[in-house]
Amino acid sequence: MLVAALAVAVAGWLAVCWAVLEHPRTEEPAMSDALLVLGPPDTQRMATAQGLMERGIAPVLVIATPDAQPDDPPAMVQYYEDKDFCTPRTDYEVICFQPNPSTTQGEAMQLRDLAAERGWDTVTAVTFKQHVPRARMILERCYHGELWMAATDYEFTPLRTLRQYVYQSGGYVKAWLTPGCEQQFPGNPKELD
Repeated sequence: MLVAALAVAVAGWLAVCWAVLEHPRTEEPAMSDALLVLGPPDTQRMATAQGLMERGIAPVLVIATPDAQPDDPPAMVQYYEDKDFCTPRTDYEVICFQPNPSTTQGEAMQLRDLAAERGWDTVTAVTFKQHVPRARMILERCYHGELWMAATDYEFTPLRTLRQYVYQSGGYVKAWLTPGCEQQFPGNPKELD
């Protein structure tokens, strides 16, 4: 009986993850005040962003450059450290920032500050498909203008997909337990200075 209940619970969780994370609501990118690339700015996200910028989607490209992750390959760590994608351009402005904290929440707080400083009313954000729903929820807590989400689609193995389901589920739990724009876990706050 317990095994059957556990199997039903796992099947239900997988079904919810599949419905929410594999079929997120995205919008056809339209003219925006800025295009925000949520970190890490890997080659696939940057290719999506470059394609949108070449279409003239926004006059400003904003790139979040969070800390490299321990499991990133050395070549990717070097790519992030070189930050060639932050090189100034003549056809549009490029703003790179390190989120503080180095999370989607830190990216949302920086978006809020940039939008207030620059008078942005419409922003398109680029991230990967399974991150879109949670990223939208977190960004909307801090940024109150019009937000459109664009997604890249990685070719994940079944094991990587399952890891994303677990990771994104944990991220949702954290987001639900810290519902404000800047709210952090008590006793374990991220850097916010």
